[in-house]
Amino acid sequence: MTSDINAPAEILASIGGADNVENLTHCATRLRFQLHDNSGIDEKQVESIPGVMGAVSQSGNRYQVVIGGAVESVYNDIMALPEMKEGGSATGTQKSGSNADVKSAAKEKGPRGRFTWLDSFFDFLGDSFRPILGSLLGASLIITFMALMGTLGVIGNWADPRTELSPTWQFINLCWRCVFYFLPLMVAYNASKKLGADPWIGFAVMAVVMLPGFTSLGQYATHLTFAGSEINVVRLFGGHLPLTIFDYGSQVFPPLLMAAVLGPLYKLLKKIISPNVQLIFVPFLSMLIMIPLTAFLIGPLGVYAGAGLANGLKAVNDFSPFIFAILIPMLYPFMVPLGLHWPLNAIMLLNIQTLGFDFIQGPMGAWNFACFGATAGVLFLSVRDRDVTMRQTATGALAAGLLGGISEPSLYGIHLRFKRIYPRILVGCFLGGLVQGIGGGLTTNAFVFTSLLTIPAFSNIPLYAISIAVAFFSSMLLVVFFDYRTADERAEAAKVRATEDADQAAEEARKASAEAHKAELRADDAEARADQAEQRAATTTVAAERAAQVATAVAPARTALAPNAVTQIASPVAGYVVPLDKVPDPVFAKGTVGLGVGIDPTGDTITSPGDGKIIVAQDTGHAFGIKLDNGIELLIHVGIDTVNLGGTGFDVHVARGDRVTTGDVLVRFDRKVIESAGYSMITPVLVTNPRKFASVTQAPATLSSALVAPGDTIITVTAKPPKDGAAAAPGTPPAPAHRSAAQAVAAGDSKAGASASTEAPGSSVGGASVGGSPAPGSTVPGVSAHGVSAHGDAQASPQGTGTADGARRAATTAGAADSSGSAAASGAAPGSALVAGAVTEIGSPVAGRVVALSDVPDPVFSKGIVGLGVGIDPTGDTITSPGDGKIIVAQDTGHAFGIKLDNGIELLIHVGIDTVNLGGTGFDVHVARGDRVTTGDVLVRFDRKVIESAGYSMITPVLVTNPRKFASVTQAAQGAVTPGEGIITVTAKQ
Repeated sequence: MTSDINAPAEILASIGGADNVENLTHCATRLRFQLHDNSGIDEKQVESIPGVMGAVSQSGNRYQVVIGGAVESVYNDIMALPEMKEGGSATGTQKSGSNADVKSAAKEKGPRGRFTWLDSFFDFLGDSFRPILGSLLGASLIITFMALMGTLGVIGNWADPRTELSPTWQFINLCWRCVFYFLPLMVAYNASKKLGADPWIGFAVMAVVMLPGFTSLGQYATHLTFAGSEINVVRLFGGHLPLTIFDYGSQVFPPLLMAAVLGPLYKLLKKIISPNVQLIFVPFLSMLIMIPLTAFLIGPLGVYAGAGLANGLKAVNDFSPFIFAILIPMLYPFMVPLGLHWPLNAIMLLNIQTLGFDFIQGPMGAWNFACFGATAGVLFLSVRDRDVTMRQTATGALAAGLLGGISEPSLYGIHLRFKRIYPRILVGCFLGGLVQGIGGGLTTNAFVFTSLLTIPAFSNIPLYAISIAVAFFSSMLLVVFFDYRTADERAEAAKVRATEDADQAAEEARKASAEAHKAELRADDAEARADQAEQRAATTTVAAERAAQVATAVAPARTALAPNAVTQIASPVAGYVVPLDKVPDPVFAKGTVGLGVGIDPTGDTITSPGDGKIIVAQDTGHAFGIKLDNGIELLIHVGIDTVNLGGTGFDVHVARGDRVTTGDVLVRFDRKVIESAGYSMITPVLVTNPRKFASVTQAPATLSSALVAPGDTIITVTAKPPKDGAAAAPGTPPAPAHRSAAQAVAAGDSKAGASASTEAPGSSVGGASVGGSPAPGSTVPGVSAHGVSAHGDAQASPQGTGTADGARRAATTAGAADSSGSAAASGAAPGSALVAGAVTEIGSPVAGRVVALSDVPDPVFSKGIVGLGVGIDPTGDTITSPGDGKIIVAQDTGHAFGIKLDNGIELLIHVGIDTVNLGGTGFDVHVARGDRVTTGDVLVRFDRKVIESAGYSMITPVLVTNPRKFASVTQAAQGAVTPGEGIITVTAKQ
């Protein structure tokens, strides 16, 4: 792809240009476009672009272009195009439909979207309270503890001021009272800041009326009756100005009104006073005006306004607690998205101050738990459907709700995005309110957040617990049984998951193919060295020894791979060791990426644990891959999901391809930035090539003391034992079981070297001809002439003469035997399907009817994006291995298997279409990743009735996933076939 410099521009032009791109991201193999309009795209034109493996159009103006392993470089090339920088709106960090976007859209649908002043008013209310929600939540939990102690009879009625508490309990009581008593000061600060005034001036103005000296003026007051309430008035300045004395503790309306006046006044004074003296006179004049104005006018007005609203709601509750208990939870789902609930919070606080109790929070709890129940239903479905993104969103939202009583994460993160959820929530709100109404209503003596932890704070605990349980489970069950998505959304989600599963299987096969290719390159290198050694051996032994020195000095010693070697991996950062299964991300915790440990950092710098080369260095700074010189490959992933920060909080010190030594700085990070965004700092440190070793374990020292410093051992890597079972010499690998020509000559055994590199025309090698005419009657399954022995032994005819070509084949064969292990006994020579001109047939893994690949009902398969082959509509219920090889992919769900056959062909068998959604139901898996299988071994048994009753197709793609290594991969059969009957013909290149 990257070889064609015009390809990125062609891709962009084919999907409508930069102006049509709303957002562009990429995954492991695909470009993911969010377009303004995808209706006019010519799919054939897109797929004809060099390097494009396929294209998939999706609903919601989404479009995917399949690139393969080069996707990152293509993405970078597209983002670097001038039209993307100038006119495009796509960025890798832009998120369509963020919580803020959803919130804004919800506001626009209500009156706030039509009247700017109304929107500003509710923003003012929200920003006055939002910063102090943490302190209110903390105080509410202390209140809950006091209520629980009162319920259990440990203390008396703590909410009654006439109750005498011991000094200890009085102190605990003060821990929450301080927050509510000084609430006017907190609100004054936030409200003044919101309106552009100096927040400390607002704080000081409100503090005047809260001083004990202000309240003590009441001893000089006369008692008057106003609007049915008795008030205390002190006449000041010769009796001409009446000052009303109130206890302003816990009041919220007076500081709001005060800030509403202070904001414009402060801005006016800054305009008319010279900048040179603003520091002195703006605060002075603001306080000179606002302190008396607040004490004489604004403060009393705020008290009366709050009392009026509270009395109105109290009248409704007094008239019918039943109606009130249903009305409030039914209104809250519409009030919260618009921000209209903030005035009710202020009234709750006022009720507690004036009445000694509040009657709004009980019905509000029914709304909250109906909301949390719907979130729990979404979480259940996301776990069942393996929707990782939604599962993460729902888990965080549910925890915030049940433990903190906060509904916004659920509301903006999930509910407002899916229109089918709200009717289910309203049913829960109604039923929860109905239970409370039948029970006569609820009250609480304190302001609390309605969560599981605050249940003891309510007057009738059993009634409240039953009502919120009814609200929670009714909403949850409705979401579980009737889903929260439309049929199209469910189908789209299933399609995306199936595509990702196919991508994963293809990526696994690609990696295995890449490893095989590397082995071939190493074998080619060994051939070249064998030629050099053979030529030099003909002159002098000294020349052979020099050749051996050159051969052994090509690369750093991979000491960690030496048989029985034990290698310690050091910590890249100071912190606490976390066992891998405790890392809060299942992809890491299950060892999918690699084996190792997590580190909860106490430091802020990630360093290299050893000498090696950087093979992965994300621009975002969140992940680094290092190929150590000792043969170990490491991944260091800084935090969980920190890629979403787009590099914010990270200072990267290295780039891909850099050489590093132990202790070199890879990245520095800002922990506060990362944690304030809500992401875990736990940093997985993983060995990503664990299959090359006998074991990768957490270092024993960290089991007793989890705190480590940079350089302390955290992982122990133990190499595999010698293949021939002989004991390895300490610190040195044993002699290999097979020796190439180069190895033989380097060891001084010229005879062995000649033997390992000699052939005769027509000589027999494992029953196949080598270099000449086939031996009479010789056969190798699936291999034509020029095959090799499965044991890798080149057997020369006594009449033969040595040739360089023979040496190369012998060295290659020996290398293949070393790398394939037990494959030597498989009955087919390793790599035999790759022998020039070889024709190999692949047998069917199951009885059934052959379906042409183009007719498989999934475009990812039918277009050959994953690989080439056929589909099978099974009549049997057992999938077996079509040949001898190794399992490289084995999904726990039983729906997909990847096999690397000994003959060099890599297969993917995908049982049914979209069957991953069943989560393993109907599948009985018989193998695991890494297992050796032979022809006919059972991979999985399945229940066709279960799969088809769930609405999924049983057509099973059987695909060669490394088709580029062959001249052709074609369908070999039609109609009905039995297990083992040829269905695919693979022809090797000449």
